[in-house]
Amino acid sequence: ESPKFSSSGSSTSAITFRGQTGSGCPTTAVSDVNNPTGSRPAPTVIVSGGFTIAANYVTIDCFHIKSNGSGAINVQAGSAGGVISSNDLDGTGNSGPGPGISFAGLANTKSTSYSSNFKITANYIHGTSTGIFFVCSSCTVSDNEITALAGDEPGTDHDYIDAWGTSSTFRHNYMHANTCNSCQGYDCHMDCIQTWNTTGDGTEVSKNITFDGNVCFNHHEGVIVQDNAGNGDVSNWTVTNNVFAYGPYDDGSGHLCAAGTAHPWCWVFEDGTLGSNNNFLNNTCIDGSEGFRNTNGSAQFKDNLFLSLGGTTTMYQLQGASSGGANNLYYAANGSFGSGSFTGDIINKNPQVISAGTGSGSSQCIGCNFNIQSTSPAINAGVSTGPTVTTDLRGTPRPQGTAYDIGAYEFVPTMKPAAPTALSGVVK
Repeated sequence: ESPKFSSSGSSTSAITFRGQTGSGCPTTAVSDVNNPTGSRPAPTVIVSGGFTIAANYVTIDCFHIKSNGSGAINVQAGSAGGVISSNDLDGTGNSGPGPGISFAGLANTKSTSYSSNFKITANYIHGTSTGIFFVCSSCTVSDNEITALAGDEPGTDHDYIDAWGTSSTFRHNYMHANTCNSCQGYDCHMDCIQTWNTTGDGTEVSKNITFDGNVCFNHHEGVIVQDNAGNGDVSNWTVTNNVFAYGPYDDGSGHLCAAGTAHPWCWVFEDGTLGSNNNFLNNTCIDGSEGFRNTNGSAQFKDNLFLSLGGTTTMYQLQGASSGGANNLYYAANGSFGSGSFTGDIINKNPQVISAGTGSGSSQCIGCNFNIQSTSPAINAGVSTGPTVTTDLRGTPRPQGTAYDIGAYEFVPTMKPAAPTALSGVVK
């Protein structure tokens, strides 16, 4: 069945639908170093269909929901105060599973009537067509794992997250294992997070968004922000402490997508008027670029680490925009960079990450570890980007040394124990 919850709770007394009570929702341990929590929810209560939230202060917790095409959890426009937590949202084996979590209202609801104040946390979303289709203001999406999106051909992009709203935060999510084959021969793009504005009438608004501390593998664009209508309804994004790496991989099924396996951008603002408060700070970018394309706006690019496993010679495309920055690091394993773009940029020095993987079309990047080692030239080589950035991807305070480290991870030196004092005793 597909229950619809239409009775509201309150801010002090939410209505909670929980699949399992007791000591908490069951979990399965995960050894992948990039997983945000080290585990996945493993609910034992299975629902075939989808839940709809059409009320305020409703919590859905600890269900295994097998999507039947309309999406696993759907939120009606204007709902507020909800919590979606610790669910296994599963579209595996369904040729038309729909999204994992979907908010209604895009392109037909003014942004002032979007859903608001939702918390989406610790869900495992897999085998759905899109991970989260998000239309929500003052909401938080954190500690979710979104992986192996599929189905709904032709025409679905299989983005991990599509996002609209104002003043929302995406933090500490792990997105990975999209295959090129899931597009089955047509030109789709599978992005970490994408937004656009085609209406220009206040119904496709994405402003003051924070995308912080996320790990995203096997994508085309990492963050793609488009103001197609050019009226400023999409503006002012902060992108900090993220890792972006590698395109969709080939799982051997024989359905190669026309878009190929490359991911040209870790971060791009494209078209329109995109505001004056855009920040790209302390990110780690593998085989990708960042910048503006055919747009007006401005941004700061500081303390980002660019590692190319090939021979990339440029990292920026800054067309029609005002950009400033400092202290980025660029390194190509099989080539060299001619120069940097900003004051303090470090050129042609190996950042010495722990493990960059192979970067091939068959790589899921499981086990990749983009922490820097103790001899990395990125250590103490950044500039202070606080108050925007005060911690690294893991929540470690910055700086640990004399200055910020470059990239998503702050190196934590091994602390030696203090020498003992005030010892006494008898020597025989």
